[in-house]
Amino acid sequence: MTKDAAPECDLLVRNAYVITLDEQRRVYPSGAVAIRGRRIAAVGPDAEVGTAYISARTIDADGGAVHPGLVDAHAHMTLHTTRGAFPDSPSEAQSQDYFTIWMQAVDDDDEYASALLAGLEMLRNGVTCFLEPGTAYEPGAVASAAQRIGIRGSVADAYLWDRVSPGYHRLDRAPADHARAMKLLGGPLARNRDPDALVRGHVALYGAATASDELERAAKAAADERGAILTQHQSFYADDVADDDARFGGHPLAHFAEIGVLGPNCTFSHMNAIRDDETQHVVDSGMTIVWMPGNYMFYGVAEFFKQRAAEMYHLGVPVAFGSDVAKVWGFGEQGYIGFLLARAHGQFLSAEEIMEMASRSGARSVGLQDQLGSLAPGMLADIVIRATGVAESHPPANPVRDIALLSRTKAVDTVIVDGRVVLRHGHATLVEDEEVFSLADASAHRLADRVALPPAMIWPDGQDGRVP
Repeated sequence: MTKDAAPECDLLVRNAYVITLDEQRRVYPSGAVAIRGRRIAAVGPDAEVGTAYISARTIDADGGAVHPGLVDAHAHMTLHTTRGAFPDSPSEAQSQDYFTIWMQAVDDDDEYASALLAGLEMLRNGVTCFLEPGTAYEPGAVASAAQRIGIRGSVADAYLWDRVSPGYHRLDRAPADHARAMKLLGGPLARNRDPDALVRGHVALYGAATASDELERAAKAAADERGAILTQHQSFYADDVADDDARFGGHPLAHFAEIGVLGPNCTFSHMNAIRDDETQHVVDSGMTIVWMPGNYMFYGVAEFFKQRAAEMYHLGVPVAFGSDVAKVWGFGEQGYIGFLLARAHGQFLSAEEIMEMASRSGARSVGLQDQLGSLAPGMLADIVIRATGVAESHPPANPVRDIALLSRTKAVDTVIVDGRVVLRHGHATLVEDEEVFSLADASAHRLADRVALPPAMIWPDGQDGRVP
């Protein structure tokens, strides 16, 4: 092929250990990825793809791993600044009290600042897409922050619920009211009219025993009609599970199957309690489970329910990861926590399976399995490039195991979303890192002045005996 006849692309990643996660799970130890516009034009050996294309820009990966962007399928973007603000508590109910107090005080600026910080941290940890589970009062604030930082996402209406369940408290701005929920249902789906939208919309109920059957059916119908995802918290803790059992006279997932609100477009989060009579309903429905092993351990759920996410995955259920709120972990760490949790419960997940959960299953959780989750021609160009100078990455015997379990997010160097470089050498390209930190810190300080919470640290500050 002559130079004049060579195809052109906008960005070429060369000299890379390419982990495609495509249908054949192909790996190219010396590979390249060509990007044209928002999508991948070619993937393959560097000797073929790298030399075939004329590119406006080339990134030399220096032998580092290149893989699809990860998906966080359940991230409360507007609660990210609570990290460090709440005192440690052994009580799940007390933790919920703290979140309620905080949510009573936030405004749109606070939600924007929190989402901006969460987005930056996600990119730094190789997460290129998130699903906000319907707990942002102003979904537009989350969308604006995502667009500013350059991360892909999906947003939904705020706190759609119409019954009160134990452990979940009333919010003044979002009362548990059926008429309100029905009026708001599906509003952010208008975002999907633009096929190129970086931030899309989905249908979300709060769930966890806070929705009537009528609201569940309406939400599923709205999702079906508009080709969208329906997500909700489900079977999280002992209280909401007991409430569901009592009102249904049986187990909730069996009930939902009976009334027709399970399906391939359902992305249910937590799912800590899956009883034997519910298992086949989960498998048959084609639904996706969002597993939060960190939250499972943080709230001591093992006292009530043995985790079954690894078992469900091996039964063919798509299982994605979610961070929930980054309480004592960062984004991108749930796979590692899940690996250890599975082992503790007598199960096993390989590094390859964990990586598939974080990418391919994650893409399915947001309804973009045909566009995200693998590196293949025609797929959206959401790509992570890793550095090689990380001690945990050596010796480089198994890059997949390194990504999933060893260096994890430490080696993330460059991130491409929608064909655009949004993180380079660990720093955002569309916004100054310090601006993000400043906005988030100021918001957290303002909120701390508005709410009455116990001190976050039990040690005095050494000056006047007060806790900072």
